[in-house]
Amino acid sequence: MEELELIKSKIKEIKEELINIRRDLHSHPELSEKEFQTMNTISNHLKKYNIEHKTEVADTGITADIKGKDKSFTAAFRADIDALPIDDLKNCSYSSKNKGVCHACGHDIHTAINLGIASVFQNNSKGITPPCNIRLIFQPAEETVGGALRMIKENALENVNVIYGLHVSTHSDTGFVQINDNIVNASCLDFKIKVYGRSAHAANPAGGIDTIVIAAKIIDSIQTIISRNVQAEDSAVITIGTINGGTAENIICGYTEMTGTIRALRESTMTKIITKIKKIIKGIAYSFDANAEFIETVYFASLVNWKEASDIVRENAVSLLGEKNVLELKPSMGAEDFSFFIQNKAGAFFNIGARNKKKGIIHEAHNGLFDADEECIEIGLTLQIMNLYKSYSKKDIFWLGKERD
Repeated sequence: MEELELIKSKIKEIKEELINIRRDLHSHPELSEKEFQTMNTISNHLKKYNIEHKTEVADTGITADIKGKDKSFTAAFRADIDALPIDDLKNCSYSSKNKGVCHACGHDIHTAINLGIASVFQNNSKGITPPCNIRLIFQPAEETVGGALRMIKENALENVNVIYGLHVSTHSDTGFVQINDNIVNASCLDFKIKVYGRSAHAANPAGGIDTIVIAAKIIDSIQTIISRNVQAEDSAVITIGTINGGTAENIICGYTEMTGTIRALRESTMTKIITKIKKIIKGIAYSFDANAEFIETVYFASLVNWKEASDIVRENAVSLLGEKNVLELKPSMGAEDFSFFIQNKAGAFFNIGARNKKKGIIHEAHNGLFDADEECIEIGLTLQIMNLYKSYSKKDIFWLGKERD
């Protein structure tokens, strides 16, 4: 298609601009729900491209709309914008200027790619008119409370037919893409367990109800759930990450609190685990004449691709990079709140390789030494625009209100 070739040429022209945008974002990372400067930076670029947009969506997010030739169809592209609370340990010109905050998960790359879409289709004489409407979603708080749900509640998906998201990965080299048509990320539930007993002097343990002992029993029993209740071909993990109880060495502890997380590839498995934990907690507490409660704090749904959309990504990736460079994406136990965007909307999520051993770019995400090969920006941007055109060419399978097959 002549227009796509023109777009590929345009992408090469703006490549250095996008790398500079990425480095600016990388130098000024902001934590979840505090992405105020990031929001303003994105907004300033959108203004330069003369693109209509809303700021302060979910407080620090942005949605931008680009009008296309066919205004009855909208393809959306999501980029997360928050950083992590760790020190940037890299020695480079674009390392973080904000102590204790680092773009160690590649969200700066994702944002630069979305701004690349805006630049290609900017609403002026320099821009190309897309075949249909485009919605750009710049989402805050992916790393913590999950900004996706809040953006959806503020109409980020209104009139969207299909949505795509991507993530950089140093598990594969630049020039590779990973995609599947099923489960991509596990569901995740963070929780608290509160155990209420009765304090007493350590010399009189019979006068108290020791919640540390009860907590130990609960932890021990919970660990059998995976081995005895989850099928061998399934995957799930339960972790108790913190336990706090007691005020002095000579006092029987009357209150203990634990926090933990559950990860499960299937929603049905997650439901089974939660039910089992509640039964264990209630039973053990009852046997000690104590009380206990299970409190759900943060929940991310399983990320499950729609086959119709993932087929488009795979087909385009093969066309762009060659069949050998398109790999099957293995399900991850990590959480990703893009899952909420495609619960009721067609869409797909995929990884783009960003490892480059010659440049020393080998460290995994959530590491202070993490970096991404900036050559992946051109690949990610090209692929997303190809996804736009291919989705529109198959618009009959992405009608509004479409349900999963």
